[in-house]
Amino acid sequence: MAILSYRDAVGRALQDSMREEPRLIIIGQNLAGHALKQLAETYGKERVRDTSISESAMVGMAVGAAMKGWKAVVMIAYADIASVCHMAIVQSAAKLHYLTNGRLDCPVIIRLPIARFRGHGPEGNEVGASWFYNVPDLNIVMPGSANEAYWNFREALQRPTPTLFFEDRSIHTRSGDVAENSCGGKAQVTRFGEKLTIIAAGRAAALAEDVADEMAKEGSRAVEVVSLGCIKPLDKETIFASAAKTRRVLIVQDEPPLSGYAPYICCLLDELPAKQLKMAPRIIAGADQYLPFWDERPFLPSLEEVAAMVVAMMR
Repeated sequence: MAILSYRDAVGRALQDSMREEPRLIIIGQNLAGHALKQLAETYGKERVRDTSISESAMVGMAVGAAMKGWKAVVMIAYADIASVCHMAIVQSAAKLHYLTNGRLDCPVIIRLPIARFRGHGPEGNEVGASWFYNVPDLNIVMPGSANEAYWNFREALQRPTPTLFFEDRSIHTRSGDVAENSCGGKAQVTRFGEKLTIIAAGRAAALAEDVADEMAKEGSRAVEVVSLGCIKPLDKETIFASAAKTRRVLIVQDEPPLSGYAPYICCLLDELPAKQLKMAPRIIAGADQYLPFWDERPFLPSLEEVAAMVVAMMR
């Protein structure tokens, strides 16, 4: 399709969806005045709807619209603020399809930017995806590239159940090719290798690709990278295929080690036949603490840490 930045890929997905879906609305704060001025001018205030500062009301509006046959994108300022509208997401949006025995769909995307490396401190730079892992019928997307961002956004609007769309602002300017065909809902092998698989999502997937690229510069094509894109539901088939190929697995996530996709994938890999892996999977995760205002980097996975673990596992 084109080479786009991560930010522009999300913007293109939103523009294309608004054009193709006449019953799609956007709900958020100060949209017409700032964030989505062009879309507001094109589609008017009925489809680009400014709201008061009430995230629970925003999600409630989206669910109400879905009950009347509309689709909605809810723009939340920071991922952390999902805690404010947790009840609306879990009790209203996620359960609508099930409680109506499939008679009502809830094709709603809730955009949740992660304000990484911007000095926002523990109230603006957390991920919070693990708060929602145990909620049935709630899809969770965490793109690591422009391609994943575009196609997972487009695919989410075709689902009968809502999607949390976590986008890390630290990779907003990272550019990549957006393919013609959809990869929505599927993990992608973004780097090919023979000796070790790194599994990750979001910023961690971009980090894994950088590690693989650095090793390739040194003549080693050992590292394969599986970028999850969608972390709930997980694409088990791609995960298993890569793990069986390389027989070593490292899982990287920004969230603390007590929850997240990494521990779950470790459990899934136990389903592989005995001795399929050469060693137990390893995890590199964020620290089990709040991220400070002054510098988040010491508490999150780094290129150096991941590279060192890769070398140690391949010895």
